[in-house]
Amino acid sequence: MARPLPTAVVLNLFYTGLGICRSLGERGIPVIGLTAQHRIYGNFTRYASVRFSPDSRNEPGALLSYLLKLGQELGRRAVLFPTRDDDLAFLMRYREELEPYFTLAIAPSAVVDACLNKWETFLWARKAGVAAPRCWLVENEKDLLEASVEARFPCVLKPLSSHHWRQGGNWELVGARKAFAVSSREELLAEYSAVSRADSRAVLQELVPGSDDSLHIAACYLDRHSNWVAGFTAQKLAQVPAGFGTGCIVQVTDRPELFEPSLRLLQAMKFTGVAEVEYKWDAAERVYKLIEINPRPWDQHRLGNAAAADLIYLAYAEHAGLPIPEVRSNAAGQKWVAEDTFITTAFRMLWRRDPSLKSFLRLARGQRIYAVWTAADPLPFLIYVFTRFLPDLAGACFRFAWSRLTAKSAGNGLKTSFDRRPQERGTPNG
Repeated sequence: MARPLPTAVVLNLFYTGLGICRSLGERGIPVIGLTAQHRIYGNFTRYASVRFSPDSRNEPGALLSYLLKLGQELGRRAVLFPTRDDDLAFLMRYREELEPYFTLAIAPSAVVDACLNKWETFLWARKAGVAAPRCWLVENEKDLLEASVEARFPCVLKPLSSHHWRQGGNWELVGARKAFAVSSREELLAEYSAVSRADSRAVLQELVPGSDDSLHIAACYLDRHSNWVAGFTAQKLAQVPAGFGTGCIVQVTDRPELFEPSLRLLQAMKFTGVAEVEYKWDAAERVYKLIEINPRPWDQHRLGNAAAADLIYLAYAEHAGLPIPEVRSNAAGQKWVAEDTFITTAFRMLWRRDPSLKSFLRLARGQRIYAVWTAADPLPFLIYVFTRFLPDLAGACFRFAWSRLTAKSAGNGLKTSFDRRPQERGTPNG
């Protein structure tokens, strides 16, 4: 009689976590999904046993106690998947305590830390000979002034590590932005004055020109010896918000030229596991420039199924001690659409009479999969529609009618729930 498969445990059930549950649950692998949110769509997937637990960002000590009890309950080492940078920070902090009960689907802690630290990533890229926009480490105002003399504007101001800007009340202090462009020295100084209240450490990076569709991804899996196993490439067609948001429409592409620099960089770092390596095409210099390394599963990882490179299953198989299947094909064309963000963005554009609405809608045409909806697991999407979308739509219509009724100034415009910043989906990419 075959021995039962090890359980997979997934931290958080936003886009990324829901996708992991589906990738593994579809193969008959037992999955436990942990969530601290009581009404999010991922809690209703049929592919996981969902349990409420403390959150890695706000209650790391309590989550550790919860996981140790869960590990004892399971009686066999489970495979533990992170879905956010906060999860990575948590797993690195408590790695020694967790490893008797879980095999962690992450790279060695020093490597993960180098990927999360944008300055360290830049230094590794330079060491490996991988093109990257010029960067400056900023730890105080003196560093900023020196960097502003050398830099060519426009530039991008980023957190040293993305999750630092999301801790405590920092997200409000930085204006709910994970990065932003500055066009002058004066603007840079003003913006830094605001964000330094959250964290004085930051990275100033020269802005690579180009629209959001200049962003390209090399999705990779390297085994525990840092050997190449599989990968696929993708292109961001739309981000929300534009410029420095999260991919809303992403398409599988056939750009094998992205693998060589990615592999060179990751192997120099001795990386293992799942990585999303993001580049931006610099048309003037005709080169892909490294933007960041995401050392964990990310929102659009389900595109790997369409490209016959399911990186999540490869990670599970290796950590569960199963044979790693061969991966050969890379079918381009399939699109991943974050339908909740897509719908609310389309409504916002419609109400604002944005002339680019038709172009935005056209981007989603063709073969596609969705972040939340699938016919095989429909309940998460239905929950989203009835608990989030319809109430937001009703509230927006009421506010619109009220504004007309009270004859407010036409110059005030309409602010609805669709004008709010997108709700965090659990995978800030920095």
